[in-house]
Amino acid sequence: MRRLIAVLLILMISQACAAVSLAEADEIENYTRYTDYVPRAADPVGLIPGTNNRTLVAWFSRVGNTVFYPDVDVVSTASLQIDADGKLTGNAQMIAGWIAEATGADVFPIQTAWTYPSDYDQTVAVGEGQDIDQVELKLATYPEDLSDYNSVWLVVPIWHYTICTPLRMFLESTDLSGKTVYVVTTHRGSGFADVPERVQEMEPGAQVIAALSVPGNDAPKHRDEVLDYVKNNMK
Repeated sequence: MRRLIAVLLILMISQACAAVSLAEADEIENYTRYTDYVPRAADPVGLIPGTNNRTLVAWFSRVGNTVFYPDVDVVSTASLQIDADGKLTGNAQMIAGWIAEATGADVFPIQTAWTYPSDYDQTVAVGEGQDIDQVELKLATYPEDLSDYNSVWLVVPIWHYTICTPLRMFLESTDLSGKTVYVVTTHRGSGFADVPERVQEMEPGAQVIAALSVPGNDAPKHRDEVLDYVKNNMK
């Protein structure tokens, strides 16, 4: 009898593992159907507490969602920078850091469950494909409770001339009703595109403000502009 029970448990565990593997394969296909690469499971960061628990800065960038080749070309990749410490930094990540520094806000990196390609053109292909197909992605981690925040800053790149899929997934998982939502975009000529309007559609109970659109090719030069805006407009 005990042997039979043991066999049944092994079978149940094997079936559960197979189901998880199948689910992971389906999720990975949301990336690899658009280009040939091997995504890796994300290393979730989660919420980073600040000193001001009434303000949240949520950002999405390739850094934090990509395993980069050691020789990645930062010069020709407009979404990346090298910071003062010599570390690879995403434009949206950098701007989010400035805002958090000025406000003391909590910070939430938006991370997908699987990584994007190191190659920029491949990332463009995946981002465009996910938007066209309106793919439903899983995030690596989700915010638990946003009820205490009065203000939320969303700092994101423009992908395929519109809202990037990871931000769409974040907004689908949250309710920002009653909050002031500041939209900050990085871009290569698209400005805000339709991102503030899309955010407003998804968060009808929020007051959405098109705050800043920062050109990605010279984002580091806009630090003072960002800090001045935060100082003059923060509620």
